[in-house]
Amino acid sequence: MLARCPSCRNTFSTDRSGRQDCPLCGKPLVVPEQTQAAIAALPADDSGPPSGTPWERRAELGLWRAWTQTLQQALFEPGKLFASARLDRGGAQLGFAVATTSVFWAIGQILERAVLSGQRDQMRKLLGALSDNPQISPMLQKMIDAQSQANSWGWTVGLSLLTPIFSYLFLYLNAGVTHGIALLLGQSKKGFPATFAACAYASAPLVLLAVPACGSIISVIWLVVLTGIGMKETHRISTGGAAATVLAPYALFCCLMVAAGAALALTMRNVMGPQ
Repeated sequence: MLARCPSCRNTFSTDRSGRQDCPLCGKPLVVPEQTQAAIAALPADDSGPPSGTPWERRAELGLWRAWTQTLQQALFEPGKLFASARLDRGGAQLGFAVATTSVFWAIGQILERAVLSGQRDQMRKLLGALSDNPQISPMLQKMIDAQSQANSWGWTVGLSLLTPIFSYLFLYLNAGVTHGIALLLGQSKKGFPATFAACAYASAPLVLLAVPACGSIISVIWLVVLTGIGMKETHRISTGGAAATVLAPYALFCCLMVAAGAALALTMRNVMGPQ
């Protein structure tokens, strides 16, 4: 039978009536005996869960076809993709985001290391010349040594192997911060699963991380835009509410970065002393 959660307002399927927990938001509810009659009275566009994205139907479409169709819809038909996302498929959405981000992030690091190796060698020589200067403070010396190690192939390969972990953490951090802002602004209409779906599929532009240099900038901007579209569709909120929810964390982050930069500059000036 079909039931609707009074907390998150999502419809789900259950094989029993009575007291139970909503599989989407986890809050307790009571499913009455005549749920079917109540659900039948709902509007046609809210009478059941969405059909699912191509990735959520990969058993039917095949892995490669499902991934390419999901990527294409995310980049060029985001409204259609987010509207079809199911809120009880968090595991599938996690898999899409982590696989897409980590694979292309790793490729991008390796390509960038190969393409920009000449510039990195010049930087290494410059850092080496600076490290020989006896007037360099110990803290700055450690920073120079760390930068030199980061220019090695071993460091690049090591970071590439860790991209799945970084992708996993980034997804949950992005979803957690976005959902927290949505709660503060009263825009969390359908709970964390809706925010998670929006953030997971919004990671599709991160395929551009495979493009050295400019790919990362474009992909992040595109990710922000898609997250806003995703929040609007999954939570059924206004465009203004979705934009405020998505942009607020980045505005706060920029303010913190400016403050941190000013504090670092002041610290470096105090450490190095007057020239």
